[in-house]
Amino acid sequence: MRKHLFILAAIVLFTITAIFIYHRTYTFEGSIDTVLNKHYLKYKDQEYFSGIAVSIYRPNEEIKNFYAGATSHDTSAKRISDETLFQIGSITKSFTAAIILQLEKEGKLKISDTLKQWLPQYPHWSSLNIQSLLDMTSGLPNYSDAPYMNATVFHQPDKVFSTKELIAFVYPAGELSAPLRPGYHYTNTGYILSEMIIEDITQQSFQHEIEHRLFKAADLNNTFYPVPALDKKAANRVANGYGFNPYDNPELLGKDIHNISLSWAGAAGAVISNTSDIIKWVKALFVDDKILDPQQKQEMMQMVSTISGQPLTSVSSNDPEGFALGVTQRYRKEIGTFWFYEGETLGYRALYMYVPANGIIISAIFNSAVNHDNDHAGELMQNIYNIAKQNSATPST
Repeated sequence: MRKHLFILAAIVLFTITAIFIYHRTYTFEGSIDTVLNKHYLKYKDQEYFSGIAVSIYRPNEEIKNFYAGATSHDTSAKRISDETLFQIGSITKSFTAAIILQLEKEGKLKISDTLKQWLPQYPHWSSLNIQSLLDMTSGLPNYSDAPYMNATVFHQPDKVFSTKELIAFVYPAGELSAPLRPGYHYTNTGYILSEMIIEDITQQSFQHEIEHRLFKAADLNNTFYPVPALDKKAANRVANGYGFNPYDNPELLGKDIHNISLSWAGAAGAVISNTSDIIKWVKALFVDDKILDPQQKQEMMQMVSTISGQPLTSVSSNDPEGFALGVTQRYRKEIGTFWFYEGETLGYRALYMYVPANGIIISAIFNSAVNHDNDHAGELMQNIYNIAKQNSATPST
C-alpha cells in the first residue's frame, strides 16, 4: 500500500512540476524571461552591462518585473532585484516639466514668460521663454558637452555643482556669448535654468519640490533625487554603472561611475529609481490625473518636430519624432504612435514606452552607457512589446 502511495505521490509531484515548467516556459512570463535572457547573453559583453531590469504594465493587471544578471561585474555581486536602484538620466526631464506646469496651474508663472522676467542675470538669453527651455527650441549650448565640465567631473567626482556653476560652463562673460541655434537642438541647459526658476518661485530646493509634489503623489517609494547627496541606505542599493562610450567619454571606458555626484545632471537628469517606479510615474503622468490636470497634460504634449523644430500636431512616417515638454512621441510602423524616452547618464541607460492605443507601458534599465551605434536597448523594447500586446504568449492548458 505504501509503495503505491509513494508512486502516486511521485506522479502528482512530477505532474505539478511539469505544469509549472510549462507555464514558466510558454506563458507570458516565460516568454519575457526568454527574450530578456537572450538579449542579456547577446549584448552583455558588447555593451558592457552586468544586468538588466524590465517592468511591464498591461491594463487591469499588476506591474510585472523581470531581471537578468547582477548589480556589477564582480563575480560575487548580488542579482538584480526589485531592491536595485539605477540612475535614470533624462527621464528626469519629465519631472521637471511637470513641476513647471503645476506652477503654471497655480498662477505663479506662464510657460510663455521670458528669462528677462525670471533670470535677468542672463541678458544674452533674455528673449527665450520657458516653453523653449523645455521643448528644446531654445537653441542654448549644452553645458554637459563642455570639455571643461567633463574634465571637472572626471578629476573631481565628488564635487557638488551649483546650478550657477553649470550654466557658467556655457555662459561666457561680456559680449562673447555663443549665438543660439535655430530649430530643434537637444540641450540640458534649459532644464537647469528651469530648476533655477522653480527654486526662485517656491523658495525651496528642487529636491524638496520634486519629492513633495511628485514622488508622493505618484506613490514612488523607490525613487530619489540625490542632490546634494543620497542617503546611505539608498546608496547601498544602487547598481554599479559602467561607462562604455569611447567617443563621448573615452576616459571612463570600462570604469564604474555610480559614486560620481549627480549634481552635474541636476533637474536635467539626476533622478535615481527602478523600472517599477518608472512605470508608476509614466502611468501617473499620462494616464491618471495624479500629477497634471487635463489642461496641463495637453500642454505637456505640445510637440515640435525633431527634424524641423516646427510645431507638430502628430507624428507620422514622414516626421516620426516629436519633442514635447520633457517627453517625446514617436511613430513606428510596427507599433503606431507611442510616447518614449531613453535617458542616459555616464553609466546607465533607462527607457520607457507608453502606447495609448492599448495602454501598455514598458520600462527597461541597463547599467552601462554606450554610444548610439552600439545601443541595442530599443531592440529589447520592441521584442518585449510584441509579446506584451498579445493577450497571452501562447494558449495554456
